[in-house]
Amino acid sequence: MGGDCSTKCDLQYLVPHQNIYVMGVLLVNLDHAPLVFLDGTHIKNKYKGCILVVVAKDANDDLFILAYSVIDAENDDNWGWFCFQLKSALLSHRFIGFHEFTFFSDRHPGIIKAIQLVFPGSHHAYCLRHLVDNFVKQVMQSYPLHNKKYWSSIFKKVAYALSRQEFQEHINNIIRSMPLAKDFIVSSCPESWANACFLGNQWGVMNNNIVESWNNWVKTARFLPIVPMVDHIRIQIMDMMHRRREATMGMVKRLSPSKENALAKTYAEFVA
Repeated sequence: MGGDCSTKCDLQYLVPHQNIYVMGVLLVNLDHAPLVFLDGTHIKNKYKGCILVVVAKDANDDLFILAYSVIDAENDDNWGWFCFQLKSALLSHRFIGFHEFTFFSDRHPGIIKAIQLVFPGSHHAYCLRHLVDNFVKQVMQSYPLHNKKYWSSIFKKVAYALSRQEFQEHINNIIRSMPLAKDFIVSSCPESWANACFLGNQWGVMNNNIVESWNNWVKTARFLPIVPMVDHIRIQIMDMMHRRREATMGMVKRLSPSKENALAKTYAEFVA
């Protein structure tokens, strides 16, 4: 497990395109479900800047870090560079069917542009939680008498609807009550967040909550100077992988604990 430094590292100042740390041996985790999550989190030390990260879920649905990078700002250029480096790492591990990949994000413009440019033919899903927040802020503020909780639940029904008919029925319901919602829904690209329109595979995932786990996981590290911060994260990853390896040594069942529990729950519901 190591970092591939793609450019020179300046130890005094945070410079664009500083380096990307690719957890090479971890990329094999994508074999079972090529679903990856992209996000940026702000650095809290005096140099400021941002950490770009791509994570996934392991077989037990836990946080799995694939790569991260320290950059000066979250913008189009840096996301483009980051995705190019990620693609190079994936290609080096013989991942070539990017049309099977689904990338998850909060709709940051830089991520949207980078995915289209670097991974053409792949699928890009938008986090439903962020979308609902935007719906409340951008649409419902014009309708102060409307119940936010109720209409947020209707918007979620639009996303979870499995048929075009059900999808359209919920949208019509929203637009009849809030005509201004039409422009928001159209511009939000439903094909990137609604089950009835999405052409890829989301494996039942609708939110990028796993990225929030990453943000909390590096909360302490973000206050450190840049070099200690990067080293702190590296040690965290090593410790996490060691503890998970120790845990798996005692497993006797064929599936991971989360999958065993899900299977048992489904069976119990079926025979009830």
